[in-house]
Amino acid sequence: MIHPFESALPYRAARSEAPRSKSASAAGMTFYEAVNNCLQNRAYPLYKIQEQFSTNVNTIVSVFNSLANTAAISGECARCFGSSERIIFMGKTAKYISIIVLAILIVITILTSHSNKDNYFIKYKDGAVYIWKGRFSPLGKELFITMPGAQPPNPIQKIYSREEVFPFIAKYYIDMADAILDVPGLPDFEGMRTYLNKSLSYSITSDQQEAAHARLNKIDRMVLLYKADIAVSKDTIPELKTALEYLNRANTLGPDELESGHLKQKIDSIRARMTILETEQLAAAQSQNQQDVNPPAKPVK
Repeated sequence: MIHPFESALPYRAARSEAPRSKSASAAGMTFYEAVNNCLQNRAYPLYKIQEQFSTNVNTIVSVFNSLANTAAISGECARCFGSSERIIFMGKTAKYISIIVLAILIVITILTSHSNKDNYFIKYKDGAVYIWKGRFSPLGKELFITMPGAQPPNPIQKIYSREEVFPFIAKYYIDMADAILDVPGLPDFEGMRTYLNKSLSYSITSDQQEAAHARLNKIDRMVLLYKADIAVSKDTIPELKTALEYLNRANTLGPDELESGHLKQKIDSIRARMTILETEQLAAAQSQNQQDVNPPAKPVK
């Protein structure tokens, strides 16, 4: 028997093209019989048609739309069609809710990861301080710097900020540069410069930056004084002029009052020595000229 819904379709050939049931419990049931069961039996919901015929709600709704267009839909079918619309609405609502929940989780993950990226962690082991930095992930971290011989803060906090960690690192490198001066012999000026430049890269306060620059200037003054002493030891006018250049450069690097007095004494001493050498050279030149003008008389035989 042909169901009225089947006869209402625009093309009767659609009966043979309708999807067949893949469910053993509904063997031999046509697609339209399944729809009729949905209409007559509220315990036979619409999703069962989807499962049995491997179709979707949109396909079923298109059938209802065809029936509605031919004015063959009954009141019962209209109620079923209304149920299908509610099912579609509920399905779309669930989909939108899932998208919203996923978006919220993504935002929370990004915010947590960004916050963790700004966190620092201090560990102390085997006489060294290890500073770890948070990665762009909720919990990850990576080794940021190792400081052998450094003493950790007491007590060690669970989390540190950049403003807390960087001054700690900068002070460590300044202390390492100062320690080189305590070594007997000629200081390792290049090693001191290396430590002080590293300190500057972590100095975020003006006090630490000024302290590092003051030590760098002191190193340059010490080097210039050393070069000036070598030039003075050669005791020639050209070398003494070179020594004066070194001392004048050292005088521009912010020496304190005591160093300024020491530099002034050395400069005055070098100028006095240059005056003496120039006088001696002038006297020697005049004597040579006198000999050229009045050569000594030859002895009479």
